[in-house]
Amino acid sequence: MKNRPPVDLSALNKDYACYLPAISTFYQTYVAKQRLEKFIADERIPAGFDRGIEGMNFLNEEQGYFTYKYGLYSAGHAQLDVVKSQKQESMIQHRDRNKTIILGDSGGFQIGKGVLKFDWLNFEGPASTKVRQSILEWLEATADWSMMLDVPTWACDHNHSPKTGLKTFQDCLDKTCYNNEYFINNRLGATKFLNVLQGGNWEQAEQWYQGVKQFSDPKGKYAGREAEGWAMGGANMSIMHVTLRRLMTMRDDGMLTGKNWMHFLGTAQLDWSCYLTLIQRQIRKHINEEITISFDCASPFIATAHGLVYTNPQHSTKRWSTIMEKAPDNKALSKSDIPFPWTSEIGSRLTMGDICWYGPGMLNKIGKEGKTSWDSFGYALMMAHNVNSHITSVQTANQLMDIEIAKNKDKVDWRKWKKVSNKDAGNEELSAWVPRRILYFADFVEDLFNTKDKTEAFQMIEDGMGFLSSLEGTRSQDGKSKNTFFSHFEFEVETGDDLDLTNRDDDKLRELENNLGE
Repeated sequence: MKNRPPVDLSALNKDYACYLPAISTFYQTYVAKQRLEKFIADERIPAGFDRGIEGMNFLNEEQGYFTYKYGLYSAGHAQLDVVKSQKQESMIQHRDRNKTIILGDSGGFQIGKGVLKFDWLNFEGPASTKVRQSILEWLEATADWSMMLDVPTWACDHNHSPKTGLKTFQDCLDKTCYNNEYFINNRLGATKFLNVLQGGNWEQAEQWYQGVKQFSDPKGKYAGREAEGWAMGGANMSIMHVTLRRLMTMRDDGMLTGKNWMHFLGTAQLDWSCYLTLIQRQIRKHINEEITISFDCASPFIATAHGLVYTNPQHSTKRWSTIMEKAPDNKALSKSDIPFPWTSEIGSRLTMGDICWYGPGMLNKIGKEGKTSWDSFGYALMMAHNVNSHITSVQTANQLMDIEIAKNKDKVDWRKWKKVSNKDAGNEELSAWVPRRILYFADFVEDLFNTKDKTEAFQMIEDGMGFLSSLEGTRSQDGKSKNTFFSHFEFEVETGDDLDLTNRDDDKLRELENNLGE
């Protein structure tokens, strides 16, 4: 195990849509603080960690136990003072910019939720402008690609957001346009921008798109300063027929040409990782061979905060899912040399004693004996394992998809898809590994991108509405908390908790960050 070279997971991404771990500030702080001081004592570092805490830094090509060059980091919880950020967020700031890609989230979600304070009563005033400018400066100092500062449509719904003063969908769109114009007019060019699309249904999504596409038009008012890519939120990233209508509209408008990054916000399911790969391949084939489609979720970090560990992912027609279960938490395991039982590059270096650190009578850093055997570093270790596991689960899903598409190419016609009962579903599957809906979608999206214009494409989407509606599951698109027991087992949580594993503002994750080091 000593000096075992890093395992490069980026190389296994092939031409798949790119999963971006939504990196928690709790997680990256361990890397940053250990660089500045001996934040974690030598005796607490697992014996299998021959490269110390830095090995948890998957952005470090030389020292990571596994390496992966992609990630998302949000201004919503960042240190927006750029000078302070250089030390406090050094995992992000001191990465090799030639070998890694960070997508910066502008923090629109956190502003809408009231986590990042904003003067809604004086939207264009100096206090609000100061927040905008600090976010803009942080994004340009930090990220390769960045989302412009949108105001999500649920920000006008006071049941799910603090009182912003916004009353209508149009209010959210107008405020977003104001923010977009500010970013466009004040950008320095150090990061490339994604124009964020929102809307809860097709009608709203189209209204929003028509309102903001001016900021992406290379021949329009903002030519030379326009956004270089797109970010898909709301129905654009959660309702398949809306997603495909949007793409066909953008194709005909010329808004995919030269736009080399498209991000889908908060996408945790394995099947959507396959759908996005298939879409990316068709855009590269027909329109823009340089485009990358990415998606993020914070699931590995949020799961850990709720005491969940990624166990054994299932990739079959019976169970297509990343599985999370309650992690062992028992003081009897303190100092145990029992190997950590779940597979990952991180897990293979751990024992259960590394996770269950506190034994009976042991006091934590604030001088108290807690109920749990985990210290905060134990959470960080499980986060490292969970990230590793999530990346490999996504890649395995795409690998199996490619195998089964090759085997079933001549057997699949999306027009012959039919809805079947759960009882009969097994008889209709085309593969032992990959659910039939993914294979049918591969055929559908290939035909769709061969249509000659939007009119023909929209008719095809209408003809396939029954099939497309079956792909949606239950996606989080409006800031509400949703349980992750999805209808097709894309993501399973073996617990009674009501979790939204795409929500980067999960209360328990924030609580961990506030109690770092205990």
